[in-house]
Amino acid sequence: MQIGTVLFTYHRSVHTKKVLDALSVNDVLPEKLYIFQDGKCGTTNTEEWEKVNLLIQDIDWCETEVHVAEQNYGLSKSVTNGIHYVLQECDAVIVLEDDCVPYEQFMRFMVTALTDYADEKKVYSVSGYAWDIDLPDSQNDAYFNGRICSWGWGTWKDRWIQYEEDYRILARIKSDCSAKNRLQIWGGNMESMLTGNITGRCNSWAVFYGLKMIEKGGYCLSPYKQLVHNVGFDGSGVHGSILAENDSVRKMEYKEKFLWPKEVQSSKQCEEEFQFLFGKKNNEERLQSYNDFFLRWIHLLQNGKRIRLLDGMETSAAVWGKGKIFDSFWKEIRDQAEVRYIIESKPSSNEYHGIPVISLRELPDDIKTIIVIPFCDLEIIKRKVKRMRTDLNVIGMNELVERQGW
Repeated sequence: MQIGTVLFTYHRSVHTKKVLDALSVNDVLPEKLYIFQDGKCGTTNTEEWEKVNLLIQDIDWCETEVHVAEQNYGLSKSVTNGIHYVLQECDAVIVLEDDCVPYEQFMRFMVTALTDYADEKKVYSVSGYAWDIDLPDSQNDAYFNGRICSWGWGTWKDRWIQYEEDYRILARIKSDCSAKNRLQIWGGNMESMLTGNITGRCNSWAVFYGLKMIEKGGYCLSPYKQLVHNVGFDGSGVHGSILAENDSVRKMEYKEKFLWPKEVQSSKQCEEEFQFLFGKKNNEERLQSYNDFFLRWIHLLQNGKRIRLLDGMETSAAVWGKGKIFDSFWKEIRDQAEVRYIIESKPSSNEYHGIPVISLRELPDDIKTIIVIPFCDLEIIKRKVKRMRTDLNVIGMNELVERQGW
């Protein structure tokens, strides 16, 4: 089977160099590296664009085929056109964008999976990105889910041929009970992505392939541990934002041989985790909720009021989440309660303000109260907690305010 490796780039030379440097030391090199550089437009950083062009023309560690666009197509059209082109020559494709830095085993993982599942038509995609979800330990190195990921991924010609920018697909999915259920599990934010394409809020090609996979009942093979690192959350990307990627997801240790799941199917817990992950409010809704809350909180503080714990609430508690809201909240209640632990789905540090940071699974039995800082996702967090502990009192920080008539 011939597998083409594709890199899409534009005008971020530092990011592009990181990807190329990492790819060059992978334990399996590309059979052929196809590089597509998008063309300049009015907002292009010309100096950076030229630096990228020099980088991609100077590769000598594998065979390359470089395509430089004469006009600016944007990421979505560049990706789909590039994949269509490569799959005219190849049976499968591995796709990287200029901010997805592959770890040493990325290529071997992708090539092995694409080869092993070439004839399994239910598998639509393979990804090197490890989702930030809480799954039981497994002897396998990967698991199946119904959600594609565009951060270091691959697919086959006979599955990609189904790709189309079809805005009617959502209506078809919703008219079919099974497909609608899959949408609720795997595609919690896909409807907003699709409408975002129409309104200009986003420009996603991946939403169409993701919805096609949901419509057809397909699966993606994803690793438990990280094989690619997205370095684009620094504000430099056209579609990126200044966010901190969760560095707590563990990098995959060296493997002589990858172990795959025996059946092409998803577990119940995996489905619940993805509902939790994508059932959250989007960033705009969340930011609006937090801004409204802070304005109300400031107004109340100016009137001499403060947060009070509810009657009967345990004074020894854990707090779910950290950051600026936690910092303000902690100043308010630290003389009323002992916050013994901070909970994160995947702890990214050992402590915060001297308080141990743990996962929900590590929470001691004597803690009976969890105060949730990301209250926008309170109901989803409550369901997640209930699955593990039925004896916990889970309350949102906003509820502490609302129940006291603020």
